[in-house]
Amino acid sequence: MSFPEREQYISILRDKGHRVTPERLALFREVYAQHGHLDAEALLESIQKQGLKVSRATLYRNLDLMADLGFVRKYRLGTSRFHYEHVHDGQRHDHLVCTECGRVAEFVSPGIVAMQRAICSAHEFDPEEHTLQIHSVCNDCRKLRDARRRAPS
Repeated sequence: MSFPEREQYISILRDKGHRVTPERLALFREVYAQHGHLDAEALLESIQKQGLKVSRATLYRNLDLMADLGFVRKYRLGTSRFHYEHVHDGQRHDHLVCTECGRVAEFVSPGIVAMQRAICSAHEFDPEEHTLQIHSVCNDCRKLRDARRRAPS
């Protein structure tokens, strides 16, 4: 697999004095092969199925390194665990998180982006990154909860 992000990753690892290991490349490949929010435990299982001996500590350390180098974003999306997603060119997105089932929906709002720029400008900030999560109950969970309330006891 050869694509610009992989070559950038290798170059930055070397520039920062980190070794380019098969485990790091396998993790990178796995993260960039998937789209959406990644669970570290599922990543670990997938990499180990490929025959690589990667410990949980190594996986988390390398995910944090990838985040520090700007190749993944690390989110806590309504759970006690972190989720990761690879960084790609294009428009940033935000998240809606169901507080009952944990479902995550992504959305893009040019209005929110414009508002953030205006707020930063008004306060003389140069935005580097933002995170917006709206926690609520999704429609499916709301319907289920309402049905339980109506059901005879």
